[in-house]
Amino acid sequence: MKNSITSKTGTPGSAPSANNSINTLMKGIGVSGGVGIGQVVVIERLTEEICPRWVLKPHEIQAEVVRFESAVRTAADHLKDIKSRIGPHHPLGDHAYILDTHILLLEDRMFFEGTKHAISSEQQNAEWAVSETIAKIMSAFDTIEDDYLKERARDIHFVGERVLRILMGISPESKIHQLPPNSVIVAHDLSPADTAQIKRESVFGFAIDMGGKTSHTAIIARSLKLPAVTGLENISQTAQTGDTVIIDGSTGVVIINPDPEMLLRYRQRQELYSKYQQSLMTYGRLPAVTRDGSRSVRISANIELVDEIEIALNHGSEGIGLFRTEYLFLGRRDLPSEDQQFEAYRQVLSHNRPNPVTIRTLDVGGDKLAAGITVSQESNPALGLRAIRLCLERRDIFKTQLRAILRASVHGDCRLLIPMISCLTELHMSKAILEDVKAELVSEGQEFSRRMKLGILVEVPAAVAIADLLAREVDFFSIGTNDLIQYALAIDRVNEHVSYLYDTLHPAVLRLIRQIVSVGQATGIEVAMCGEMAGDPLNIPILMGLGLDELSMNALSIPIVKKFIRLISMDECRELTQKAFQMQEAQEIHCLLEGWIRERFPNDYFVDQT
Repeated sequence: MKNSITSKTGTPGSAPSANNSINTLMKGIGVSGGVGIGQVVVIERLTEEICPRWVLKPHEIQAEVVRFESAVRTAADHLKDIKSRIGPHHPLGDHAYILDTHILLLEDRMFFEGTKHAISSEQQNAEWAVSETIAKIMSAFDTIEDDYLKERARDIHFVGERVLRILMGISPESKIHQLPPNSVIVAHDLSPADTAQIKRESVFGFAIDMGGKTSHTAIIARSLKLPAVTGLENISQTAQTGDTVIIDGSTGVVIINPDPEMLLRYRQRQELYSKYQQSLMTYGRLPAVTRDGSRSVRISANIELVDEIEIALNHGSEGIGLFRTEYLFLGRRDLPSEDQQFEAYRQVLSHNRPNPVTIRTLDVGGDKLAAGITVSQESNPALGLRAIRLCLERRDIFKTQLRAILRASVHGDCRLLIPMISCLTELHMSKAILEDVKAELVSEGQEFSRRMKLGILVEVPAAVAIADLLAREVDFFSIGTNDLIQYALAIDRVNEHVSYLYDTLHPAVLRLIRQIVSVGQATGIEVAMCGEMAGDPLNIPILMGLGLDELSMNALSIPIVKKFIRLISMDECRELTQKAFQMQEAQEIHCLLEGWIRERFPNDYFVDQT
């Protein structure tokens, strides 16, 4: 089976491995801040070589299907048992739903029916059929641009791996709940079921080959307040059980077998980070007003899951600038009902009342992403039938979502955000459907907010070019920098050959943002930014200098962004912005801002660089 893990663990505390020299440094993605220092425990992987394969005889097929179905039921029972042990006061109590998601994924049509089909039609044994089915699913998700959706493919991998363990007679559970003190877990990947069983007091952090900031492993690490670095690619093969390791979840740096000097430096950094975080949380509770008091900006959080609301509020969010609704449609056997969607939207709005919540309508596309949403294979899904284009094609899905959002709108300050608008026709069609839905609700006597604002996600260059025309039709713009940069610079940011060209400070990107903000100011509509660019302190002086009204980001970035805003003046922001727009290359702008921040905030930027 490709990329699967087993529960085999080594013995920590032994001498450092001969394979790694002193101060072996690796760089990944810091997904949960802080410094963890401890002994490596490698959760080793199964390899495809040990996954058995044989061809079934015709009379063996039915029994093999039954064996697979039985393994699925056993896997579901195991997950239910793990969930039952997570009480309401457990640090993961708010995230037990992730295990529910995995239980549902066991019955996912692509996985469940796909495997049975492979057994029946291709006469494959169950182990090999599971392995091949998962490989196909992972391959299909690899064509998707959205990082969040890519992470959901990992969830299908986890449940498949659990079934495979059962089929192969390997304990479905790792020994992760039996780790000795001072452990740092190193693995190719970790499932939510694995991480739900760790003893918080024994583990000082995670270092993982796979995953990004939106992976469930990352969410759980943040909930447990454990430093974590993902996307290390091969640390599970580089580090060995017993190695001493430092993981810096803020910078994404991992150091295997540090020398005494390095160890001392990071112990000091660990202490500094702890004090720093305590001080930062103070800023999270304060408004984002510049030092001279002349300019304020609303700082909001981007969330994907209802249960992330508490994290956002605890870090000082003043609203939800982007609520991605895709998770409601994934990991299901059918489309979510209007009532199911209504309840999710109601919860987000109620918890954030009276602060605003911007709900983005469904932003998926490409291959089969959820039951009930099927489109033909596309050679370039990023430019194909996705987002509002898909919703206008599947009006039944769009109208159901709009009904749910409108009904929920009475429970808070609800704002509706339409993604990937590229022309007036799309916007006019969307508004017409919205009006039809409102008329339906009126005729049914259903309540909804008639003051709900309508905005568009400005994320394609065409929308920037006609921003003056679009502004007449909506109440606000939200700039989605992740896609806007990709489309403007013609860069696939997950393509290793060109991703180095992806740059938030490219002069073309800054000019596009300036054009959008200028239109917003000229027409009197708010302009927000909800892309990753908004959460990087490096960009804050320019974003303030350009005059954005709202910055929405990962909740963990909120305190430091607020701190920066409160300690700088608008004169400084305007001066830096003016200088940046006189420069011709992104690298020059980086040097300008990094030099200024290094001098102005010598401790802050380099302590919590994420």
